[in-house]
Amino acid sequence: MNRRDFIFYSTVTALGAYSQSGNALAGNIFVANSVEQKTNIILGGGTYSEKKDGPKSHVLAIIDLGTQGRHLTPMTFLPHGIHRKPGELNRLAIFEKKGPGACEYDLDKREIIRVIPKRDDRYFYGHGAYSKDGSTLFCTEANLHTLDGAIAIRSSNDLTYLGDFPSYGKEPHECKLIDDGKTLVVTNGGGGLGGGDQPSVTYIDVQSQQLLEKVQLTNNRFNTGHMAVGSDGSLVVVSAPRTGLGKRHVGGVSIRPRGEEMESIGNPVDITQKMFGEALSVVIHEESGIAAVTHPTGDMITFWSVNERKLIKVLKLPNPRGIALSVSGEQFLITYSQQANFAQVSVSSLELIENSIIPSSFLTGSHIYNWSRKMAELFYPGPLV
Repeated sequence: MNRRDFIFYSTVTALGAYSQSGNALAGNIFVANSVEQKTNIILGGGTYSEKKDGPKSHVLAIIDLGTQGRHLTPMTFLPHGIHRKPGELNRLAIFEKKGPGACEYDLDKREIIRVIPKRDDRYFYGHGAYSKDGSTLFCTEANLHTLDGAIAIRSSNDLTYLGDFPSYGKEPHECKLIDDGKTLVVTNGGGGLGGGDQPSVTYIDVQSQQLLEKVQLTNNRFNTGHMAVGSDGSLVVVSAPRTGLGKRHVGGVSIRPRGEEMESIGNPVDITQKMFGEALSVVIHEESGIAAVTHPTGDMITFWSVNERKLIKVLKLPNPRGIALSVSGEQFLITYSQQANFAQVSVSSLELIENSIIPSSFLTGSHIYNWSRKMAELFYPGPLV
C-alpha cells in the first residue's frame, strides 16, 4: 500500500457519520467571516477506503480543537494547498497536486462554491495565493508537455483567466506572497538529475512579473518542494529526491538565514542519511527560531535552529506528514501514523503531548492548515536584491 493512501477500513464506519450528517461543526461553533478565532480550526485533505482494497474517497477534513468536532466534505480530488482570501476569510482556494482539480470553498457553509477551471494544456501544481486586496488569485501551474512553470492569474470575482507570468523554473509547486504582497516566492521542483532544469526558489515582482532573485540548493540531488519564510526573510526549503531517484534515496532540509547563502544541511550524517524519501512539511516558530520538518518515510520530525542551521532534536514518530502551529504558538500541530492520528508537540520541550492525541483524524494529506492563525507572511520583507 502506498503510504499516502491511508486505508481506514477499520474506522471509517464509526467516523463516516461526520461526512453523512454534516453536523460535526454545526451550531455555529465558529464563524469565519472577519476575525481570527481563539480556537484552532484545522483543515486538510484526506483519502480513505471503506474496506481494504476498496475504492478510494477524498475529503476536506475540518477539526475544531476546542470541541474536537469534525466535519468531512466529499471532494473529487485530494486537497493539497488550502489558501484563505484576505478580507473574506471563510473563502478558501483548494488545489490538487499535479492534477486538474481546484475549487473555491465556503468554510461557514462547509461546501464547495465553484470549480476553478484548468487551462487545456496545464495541470494545477498544488498551491496558490490571493493578492493582498483579494481581487486576484495566483495559481502554480505547469505545461503538460514541457513542464514549464506558469503563475496563472484569475479574477477572484468570477475566476476569469487574466493571463500569467513565468515561474522561472520547471514544475512550480508552492507559492507565498511576501513584502506587503509585492513579491511572490515560488518553489520550482526542476527536472531530473543529469541534465534537467535545476530546482530553485524564485522571487518574482508581482507588478512587473520580472525575476528578482533565484535561489538554488547546494545539494543537486534534492528538488525544491515546500518552504517556510521567516519574519526576517529567512528561508527554509524541504526536499524530496530529484525526479528519477527513488524513496530509498534521501531528501533533506536547506536553510538560508537572512543575509546569508542557502545551504543544504548535511550534518549530522547519522540523521540526514536517514531522511529517506521526501522531507514533506515545514513550519517556523518565530519566537524561538525553530523550524520543524516532517519526514514520513524516515519516521521522524526534525527541529532546526534557523539562524545557526543546526539540528536541535529528532522526534521519532511513525509517518508524520502535516505540521502547523497553534494559535497560542505554544504547540506544533502534527498528523502522523497509518491511522492519521492528530497530536500536539510542545514548542518548549519538543515532546509529544500525550493527552492531545485525536485518533483517525482523516487528515492524511501533505499539509494541515490552522485557519485561525493570522496571515503573517504577506507582511514579511522582500528578497535581498
